[in-house]
Amino acid sequence: MTEKTRTICVGRYLVDVPEEAQVSLSGGMIAGFTIDTVEEGEAAFRERIAARESGIAARGNASTAGHAGGLIEAHDLRIAGMIGRTLVYGRDRTYGFAGGRRTDVEWVSVEVHAHLPGVSFTLSDEFASDSKARVAEALLTHLRRRGNDDIPPFPGFCIGRGVFAEPLPEHTNEHIVFHLGLPSHPDMGLALSSVAGAQMDDGLLERVARGDAEGSADEMLRVTTLRSGIRNINGIAGEEVLERVRELNSTTGYGFMWEAGGGVDAVLRPHLLLQMETGTNPRPGGEPVDSSLHEDAAVALWDRISSSIRLHTFDSPPAGDATAQPPGPDMTHAMGTIAPRPNAQRP
Repeated sequence: MTEKTRTICVGRYLVDVPEEAQVSLSGGMIAGFTIDTVEEGEAAFRERIAARESGIAARGNASTAGHAGGLIEAHDLRIAGMIGRTLVYGRDRTYGFAGGRRTDVEWVSVEVHAHLPGVSFTLSDEFASDSKARVAEALLTHLRRRGNDDIPPFPGFCIGRGVFAEPLPEHTNEHIVFHLGLPSHPDMGLALSSVAGAQMDDGLLERVARGDAEGSADEMLRVTTLRSGIRNINGIAGEEVLERVRELNSTTGYGFMWEAGGGVDAVLRPHLLLQMETGTNPRPGGEPVDSSLHEDAAVALWDRISSSIRLHTFDSPPAGDATAQPPGPDMTHAMGTIAPRPNAQRP
């Protein structure tokens, strides 16, 4: 499975996966905005966004006690090579108390819809300030379309079908999740999450040790630790736990985890969590099944994928080399295959 591999860009990191792997990215967020991607043509985009705007406008513009208002502002994007629409709506108000004094709180919802050939992106924030739309529009000036297997030749934050090219406006949070499945091993799933702007209080080893201490004697008899300890990968400090699990229905599966703690304000040093599981029934709700990967093969696959995780770094381009600079909004070369999200959680 690992003789032939391809490289996937996940947020600000690269990871090598088997050539046969089915992969997808989900859960994209940047600067507090949720990122949604839709494969569609320009006509479908215009029709969809017009319907969305009409639906919001039908609520009315004014807000009344206990009811959020409708459309506040709508305007076209003015970004070269991109069409789109900004919608600000739903002003709402409430109040709280701090230090014995009443504090009024007000917010709006923001959606900024952008379309590039064949694909549309939406940045949305349900609880935002009026000025937050300008932040989204500034981010979209850095958005480039890409194929799922395209590796940008410049720094940035990769999402599904796109990449936000540096230098980006200052921000502190980013989030993306990578999912991998193997058609030849439907019981196997792997996920890599990258979260900047958050930090775990306890490390992986401490959390697993606490869970083991709280588990029953019967549960612990069914779990065998294959490997546990500090594991640094390509300069990324982390912790790792590999377990074999004997399920109640007498099947055997494997649960592997690697975690790297991130910096709270460091987008280049996010919290990373890699999880791989085998023995998961591909039928939703089904009982565990025997792992289709032998233990040696499961560990070898894990080691091959995990050891390839590295920060997407770049050599300085030769003077005058324009090809190394972020191009316009389109850098698409090929489309990848999208697979359903696999399960990859520790039992």
